[in-house]
Amino acid sequence: MANDQVSPDVTRDKIIGSAGEVFAEVGFHNATIREICSRAGANVAAVNYHFRDKLGLYTEVLASCLVTHPAAALNGKSAHSSDPKTALKMLISGWFERNHENGRPAWLARIMAHEMANPTAALDRVTESMRANYQRFRAIVGKLIGLSPDDPRTRMCVHSIVGQILHYSQARPTLERLWPDLNLDDPEWRRAIADHIVAFSLAGMEEIKREQAENTTEEIKDNPST
Repeated sequence: MANDQVSPDVTRDKIIGSAGEVFAEVGFHNATIREICSRAGANVAAVNYHFRDKLGLYTEVLASCLVTHPAAALNGKSAHSSDPKTALKMLISGWFERNHENGRPAWLARIMAHEMANPTAALDRVTESMRANYQRFRAIVGKLIGLSPDDPRTRMCVHSIVGQILHYSQARPTLERLWPDLNLDDPEWRRAIADHIVAFSLAGMEEIKREQAENTTEEIKDNPST
């Protein structure tokens, strides 16, 4: 039953919370407003009042996740560190920690898995919300390999790092079966994984930087007049 005495803001937050759970469980297409409102203890009409329709609610859930999602770490200290290695380490460590704050950011990995498999009209807004952080991430990686943030190799490095991180959230059910000792709820495990991803990524990028320097040297030898 809905409680009409609670404030609109409280009702709105409850609906977003319940919607996050439902969308993460079954995806946008299979989620129902009735189920979401039942979990929130809200009237079905409240969705129309606050979000206009299911797509509006879904888009708001994604937006709220992105505000508190690990990528938001790029707006913090990691984005302003003068040392790109430190910035990368803070970014990756922050990503893992924020993925376990209050439960909400953890929805994003599951919801986005559904979204990638069955895109909705909300994807454009989600992508736009990611764009600034994506640019900052590329700036950090570009510094590490000595290339422009727009260079395809920079972008490939960024996506390789992101792929490692997302594997631990999106493949968690599989990991629990293949690696029973892994406990992502344990902060020591999360730190160990984050440190590994940092070390693994830095080693790979160092090799790319070395190859880039060798290629530049060869080009100079082949074209001494340039």
